[in-house]
Amino acid sequence: MNQQSLHVEVTAKSLDAAVEQALAQLNCTRAEADIEVLQVHSTGLLGIFGRRQARVIVKLHDRGVIARQLTNQLLSLSDLDASLDLVSSSNQIELLLTAQDPSFLIGRHGQTLDALQSLVGTMTDRLTTDRTPIFLDVDGYRGRRRDFLNRLARNLSQKVRKSGKPASTPPLVLSERRILHELFNQESDLESRSKNHEGGRKIIILQTRG
Repeated sequence: MNQQSLHVEVTAKSLDAAVEQALAQLNCTRAEADIEVLQVHSTGLLGIFGRRQARVIVKLHDRGVIARQLTNQLLSLSDLDASLDLVSSSNQIELLLTAQDPSFLIGRHGQTLDALQSLVGTMTDRLTTDRTPIFLDVDGYRGRRRDFLNRLARNLSQKVRKSGKPASTPPLVLSERRILHELFNQESDLESRSKNHEGGRKIIILQTRG
């Protein structure tokens, strides 16, 4: 991975010009980067002798901007065409992707998207001390899946309570199993367990004893 995209050194006629060019190359604001002045500009004697340009190094320090930069690099290396928006808060960092064919980024059961999210998070952790969670989404896929999982949890809860017998989900990726476990943990009369199933893992829901 090319770390050059996370910092640049620029020389220009003035300090302001050097900083603005560096920020433009990194696609960030002054608040999202650290600026180190290596050399201030000078017009020299009579504007001719001893003239020198300004030189600066600008480095990204904002966790969200670094994650966005790394994601763009990974997409480029993978020849995947997608636009990317960054939405940051104190609780989480969202990288919202838009693609002409989102299925390539989502993958089977969201596995490609989860793998990309995990990779971006790991790489960003190595470059920042901030540990705000990073989430990737493609064309609202996460929201649609969350709605599906909520419906699935309700239907399975009703089925188990009505029949008194365990019920199971289809095989799910880890992130979705975690969501369902959280939902079932809120039900005092139900419990959930993960179980291997044909190379994947599904969740078994059953009534608690007592």
